Amino acid sequence: MKRILLTLTMITFVVLSFSSCSGLRQVSGVQSASFAPDYVRVEANINDYTQLGETTVSIEYREYLGFINKIDKVNGEYYNFRDVKIVELEGETNIKLNGDIKMALYKVVEEYPNADYYVPVMKQSEVERMFLGKFVKESVTIKAYKLK
Repeated sequence: MKRILLTLTMITFVVLSFSSCSGLRQVSGVQSASFAPDYVRVEANINDYTQLGETTVSIEYREYLGFINKIDKVNGEYYNFRDVKIVELEGETNIKLNGDIKMALYKVVEEYPNADYYVPVMKQSEVERMFLGKFVKESVTIKAYKLK
């Protein structure tokens, strides 16, 4: 008898706890039309841009066991893990730069703050194999452009 009473009490408690959690939810649907065009075409050529300049950013780091990274230098200066600046360059044409090189991209923004476009031109990697690790030097050349 006690077992049945205990089982009924537990079932009642579970049912009441789930039913008390359901709150009031209202969903309303409104149809609207978008007045923005579906396709916008901007015709631009190279004469519409001014090249402000180009710069090279670099990073040197060590990697152990495939997942432990130790950054040594960023843009030729010794890395200070207390002062981290990260810039992400990304766009619709897959110009996204991955990895630790994002920590070196602040140099481009500091040198050309008025640029409208930053275009990575060349990425170079030098890998020196070590026992259970590797030493990597990466550099990226980036050009800065501004609309006329």
